[in-house]
Amino acid sequence: MDGIAKLTELTPLESWMAQKIDVNKFNLPALRAYQERAALTGLAYATERSAFYRYLYQDTLLEQIRSLADWDKLPLIRDRDVREQGSRMLCVGQGDIHRIVTLDSSGTTGIPKRIFFSRADQELTMDFFAKGMTTMTESGDKVLILLPCARPGGVGDLLAAGLERFGAVPLKYGPVDDCDKVVALLFRERPQVIVANPEQMLLTAYYYRQKINEGATPIDLRAILLSTDYVADSLKECLAEIFHCRVHEHYGMTEMGLGGGVSCSALKGYHLREADMYWEVVDPSGRSLPPGEYGEIVFTTLTREAMPLIRYATGDKGRFLKEPCPCGSVLPRLDKVKGRLDSPLDLPALDEIIFAFDGVVDFQGRLECDELLLTVYCLEAGHTWQTKDIEKALPCRAKLEIQYGIRPQMYQLKKRQISINRVGEVMGSTEVCG
Repeated sequence: MDGIAKLTELTPLESWMAQKIDVNKFNLPALRAYQERAALTGLAYATERSAFYRYLYQDTLLEQIRSLADWDKLPLIRDRDVREQGSRMLCVGQGDIHRIVTLDSSGTTGIPKRIFFSRADQELTMDFFAKGMTTMTESGDKVLILLPCARPGGVGDLLAAGLERFGAVPLKYGPVDDCDKVVALLFRERPQVIVANPEQMLLTAYYYRQKINEGATPIDLRAILLSTDYVADSLKECLAEIFHCRVHEHYGMTEMGLGGGVSCSALKGYHLREADMYWEVVDPSGRSLPPGEYGEIVFTTLTREAMPLIRYATGDKGRFLKEPCPCGSVLPRLDKVKGRLDSPLDLPALDEIIFAFDGVVDFQGRLECDELLLTVYCLEAGHTWQTKDIEKALPCRAKLEIQYGIRPQMYQLKKRQISINRVGEVMGSTEVCG
């Protein structure tokens, strides 16, 4: 059956959470009661064991934090806290640390961000990956993993372990480093599911389409799962058209333990990892907002052992959806993330516009005063659109240069940046993808 035509099915995360919170019939009040107990227990755990949290809450009357209704009385923590105080957040000894992920700094301090995980923390991630992947994967399916796989305990390694738990067959390749090799692997192994970075998947798709146009037999792909970057709807539509399958999205970051949420078969927002995290959308003062209102996405880990994060502000703009999910689940849904709150440009809108033009695989640029100077990369010449078509589609004054081929950065899983120049001086840069 065509992957797109398959009927909408209830997210498997609901039954998983029912088991995790120990209820026979899953319902939202039971989930919230579980989260409240876990959050209060976690608050006491972190305050007792972590020097950072003891200091952070020294002026907070913790006895007044009695329920989730009181949760927004706690201060937010941010990226800079993790960079500067990460080791003081630890609640276990160094001997209990199983994996450390170091993220390079993109700011001015140069201080890398280090996230610590115990073996139990990584087990929770594998558990989530195992259940989340059954949204689109069946026992016996081959799953091509085009994410980092080399390091034990890394995202690709944990994903592969999760897949094996229900009988799927992981094909651990790693990030795309040679499109000819990856496409040859597609035709040789003919996987049912691919997990990849959005832009690398798009690049692979255009190579694949070339082979199909040359007479190769299409593969019967059921689904693609995109992760690690913002996913433009125009990019998803292109992939769905080329592969004739559903294109799912994963929302996550290292601070979440790599896994955060995944779209169900309805493809309308993310069902979140609610048994392991409590989620909020907050206003600039840190007050929780109701569904439908945009704000900053904030999460609290409920089951993290090594390095709990309590009210961690992600910097991502989002909202909870008001309407029930078409899949039939009572789980809340996080709407598509709208990018970074600190960005001076509507960067997701750039992605949506630029990737709608066939053959575009990447772009970079800089904003000088009120003019956007862009270099757009196409796989090959022969496209039907002209440079002026993209310039007219953009919401600001723009000047474009078109280059053909693959720039080396396409083979690196680094977020694209737009440089911000004011009065001819570089003031900083901002990430295109959240």
